[in-house]
Amino acid sequence: MFPPPSPWRQVGAVDPDKHYVGFTSRFHLGSVRDLPGFVAASRRIAKQVRTSPGLVGWSLAADLPKLEFHTLSAWEDEESLQTFLSTAPHSETMQRYGGRLRRTSIFVQFPVSGRELPLTWPDAVSRQIASSQ
Repeated sequence: MFPPPSPWRQVGAVDPDKHYVGFTSRFHLGSVRDLPGFVAASRRIAKQVRTSPGLVGWSLAADLPKLEFHTLSAWEDEESLQTFLSTAPHSETMQRYGGRLRRTSIFVQFPVSGRELPLTWPDAVSRQIASSQ
């Protein structure tokens, strides 16, 4: 990935015995013309995620030459994740760019224990590949 993924940002303490909800996604912008607006929207979403109730940790990645973007996060529960996904600016950005993607997006939700945190990019990419086959 270019540039390299952002470091894992953990929010608060993690209980090694607790079960959390992991989430990873991959999507491809349809055109380089969408890149400036999408990057600006991504900054607003990054601010949103940092303040989202139930967030445990997160990281973002991109392969800019391929217009490919990845997310990786862990949440207290599915409700926290769904609330984030359905709240602006995330929801508005997905509506705006969802019809402009050039490949089918990948969204993978999975159980994860506190012992498995922080989540890693090799694991996320493996889960993305497995879900698309």
